[in-house]
Amino acid sequence: MNKIVMTLLLVTLILLVSACLNSSNSSQKRQVQPEPDKPVESIAPAEISSRREASDPPITFALTKNADNVPSQQYDIRLICDGQSEAQVQLDQSRRTAVTALHEATGKTCTIQWSTSLQPDSVQELAFTVRAGEYIWARQTLYSRDGQAESRPFVLPQQPVQIDIETASLSAAQAGTPLRLMSFNIYGGGTLDRNEVGAQNLRELIEYVSVQDPDVLFLVEAYGSGQQIVDGLNARRAGDAAYTGVQITKETGQAADRDNLWLISKLEVEKVYPRTSDKVLTSFNFGGARLRLPDGRHINAFTAWLYHADYAWGLNHQSAIESALGVKRTYTDRQVIATDEIRRVGMAKVLLQKQLPGYIENDDAPVFIGGDFNTQSHQDWTKQFAAAPGHGGLTLSWSTLKLFDEAGFIDTYRYANPDAGQYPGRTWSPISGFGYAPGRIDYILARGKGVRVVSSHTDVRRLERHQGTDLNRLFPFYSDHGAVISDVLIQGAGTGTTRTPTFDEPDNQNTAWPAPPAGKPVPPKELTASASTEKPGAGEASFAVDGNPQTMWHSMYPDIPPQPHEITVDMGRVRQLSAVRFQPKMVWNMNGTPLEGVVQVSEDGTTFQDVEHVIWARTSTPKDVDLHGIRARYLRLRVEYSMGGASSLAEITPYEE
Repeated sequence: MNKIVMTLLLVTLILLVSACLNSSNSSQKRQVQPEPDKPVESIAPAEISSRREASDPPITFALTKNADNVPSQQYDIRLICDGQSEAQVQLDQSRRTAVTALHEATGKTCTIQWSTSLQPDSVQELAFTVRAGEYIWARQTLYSRDGQAESRPFVLPQQPVQIDIETASLSAAQAGTPLRLMSFNIYGGGTLDRNEVGAQNLRELIEYVSVQDPDVLFLVEAYGSGQQIVDGLNARRAGDAAYTGVQITKETGQAADRDNLWLISKLEVEKVYPRTSDKVLTSFNFGGARLRLPDGRHINAFTAWLYHADYAWGLNHQSAIESALGVKRTYTDRQVIATDEIRRVGMAKVLLQKQLPGYIENDDAPVFIGGDFNTQSHQDWTKQFAAAPGHGGLTLSWSTLKLFDEAGFIDTYRYANPDAGQYPGRTWSPISGFGYAPGRIDYILARGKGVRVVSSHTDVRRLERHQGTDLNRLFPFYSDHGAVISDVLIQGAGTGTTRTPTFDEPDNQNTAWPAPPAGKPVPPKELTASASTEKPGAGEASFAVDGNPQTMWHSMYPDIPPQPHEITVDMGRVRQLSAVRFQPKMVWNMNGTPLEGVVQVSEDGTTFQDVEHVIWARTSTPKDVDLHGIRARYLRLRVEYSMGGASSLAEITPYEE
């Protein structure tokens, strides 16, 4: 009996020891570990919450300094997600340092906070990149004069993450020269195709540009307004350094209002480059000047416009929306990206291989190109963003911007906003409608040693002081293109950046496809429709209830009758309705998309009552109206205001309770 008890006690003791060893090994596995494929000279401690599980994805911080002649410092780095500290590390600038911690922050909105002791008369630079595998999700370069800074918010991907950090301590007198760059296609010289409200719009446009205060403005479609814009900007400067305007487009026999490209700058113009004369690329498309920086150095700045046909965004938009709806696509991927190859690829090759080298020769000064490229970027349409709103699962390897990428240029907007799902950067089109696929066709590109991108954003809405007017109702922005504004820093002499970095807010609402309304959709075979105006054969009212989103009802054109236009759906019998969905047309030309109207119902088809006055965004996504259990046989939409004055819908779908 004693031997049995002793045996049991011994077995128990062995099990306890084994459990302790396993617990110790498990704990060691969760401690900080260096990356196996990176040289690591020291490992700093990381705070890891005891509540985390081994299945939580790891986050690795890796630090290097980007200059050898600066003093070594220690940095306190914190990952803050939804207001809580998820990871904290102390990193030593004197050595390559990697620290790994577990985190529970996947999918959360996070920032990076950092602090360090400040050297006298210095500016701290910290550049971080958030990577997950081969993809970059966030990136920013921060500057601090007090040794502390916090990044803009970013969404942490739901997978293991590495945060690469580069630091430098800069002399206050060698903190660099800041520049604000602005690219703006102003549509008909800012006069909105010279219609009756054009003069008012141009005045407001000049005021808007003045508020942005660019150092260099890449102006497209100046069309007779270039000098007026220069004079208007200078009239607002109250003794500050004046703007100089350089008219780029100067063709033989050119009409006075065909001066497409201008370069406008507060910097001294040292040299205007001669007119481009290649048969593929003329001064209507490309040209620029050498601009003198305050410290005596210079930059090369060029304005560009690449040909608009074939229409890259139109085919992209239609393909993305068809893919999202699961209907047969009109165009293949190859047909979509082939729009670049009609003219833009050839123009880009001449620009990069012939014209630009001929201008700058062996000059290694920074080069900036801004303008309207009339195409999408390959960086926005990779597999990384296939599931992003508005992408419809598409991956498209656009050719034109890839050529600039291969030539060493940085797309300043996408560099500052690498998450194309959160920050689509759409510039096409505040007037014509944003559609489904994000249309980013305006760019500021940068190349050169010592160029740092500090921030970049787009504008597609008027200044608040210009909103709430009839002009704003017709034209929500000053042009059919949004503006791109990038703040950069050129390293070297200078006091560094003093502007507050400006970024876009996350923007995926215009293209996020809403879930279907509550209730059961009424089958198309039980619906008929009639309209006060329709295009026979191509836009009859019946197409709005045929269950096919690739057909549409469209008011008569080109002789469009005055609004309001009405379309009425007969559901065959009285039904108790939960909602109705209105699907705008899917093709690239969004003219006719309803913006304002009234939804009405009736039981007898004679007496209608108003249910809701609607105001809708200029987008292609469905617009739902809650009907709250109303009983009706007939549904009517009275279109009071729409894009282009026409009226059109792809589908009207009632839902029964």
